Amino acid sequence: MSFHSRLASLIEETESESDKADEFEYIRKMVAEQEVQSIVNQLHQHLASHNYDACQPLLSRAKHQLLQLQALIPNERIPARVLKLARDTLELGALVSIRLKDAESFTRYFQQLQPFYSIPEQVLPRTSNNASKITGLYLLLLLSSGDYAGFHTQLERLAMGGVKLEDDECIQYPIRLEQALMEGSYDRVWSRTMGEAVPSEEFKVFSEVCFTRYNQCSRRFH
Repeated sequence: MSFHSRLASLIEETESESDKADEFEYIRKMVAEQEVQSIVNQLHQHLASHNYDACQPLLSRAKHQLLQLQALIPNERIPARVLKLARDTLELGALVSIRLKDAESFTRYFQQLQPFYSIPEQVLPRTSNNASKITGLYLLLLLSSGDYAGFHTQLERLAMGGVKLEDDECIQYPIRLEQALMEGSYDRVWSRTMGEAVPSEEFKVFSEVCFTRYNQCSRRFH
């Protein structure tokens, strides 16, 4: 076989190996996506049945697969369907943390979600009110820890990002609570956290954690 023939054969083998590697990578990503979608479906079922402890190992598995897909930090190369899976997983993690009354875990999920919430809606449409709910709960957490600077900074970021604060009940709820706290209307605070004015069940659940923290902070400063 001549030199040129051997070279052509080598190039053909190299291209064949490259095609096989690309095919393998495509299949690996498809399998990972399918597993994350299956886990997201299971998480929804466990949340609906209040089986929160079963969610933790599922969340770990989902995040591992999303790491393999390099999808936990969004960028323009990641398909929208994968970004949605990553956002849904992190939102479910935040909601599970609320149900488990784990403020630290909830805060970590909230921080991980911020790059996803900054993606334009035409690129990654919002299919639920989870972003509003989770943001309102984070504001409630800041309020309960006495972090009024952080509370108002977050409100400013939302306003600069185009969120209409006055139209969002989940955002208005902590705003009204802060007003009541500033006025010293603790009866109004209590009635708001335990009454029908609560935007969703998660706010009622998380209020116990938040006001335990608020009382601890209050004692620290008095």
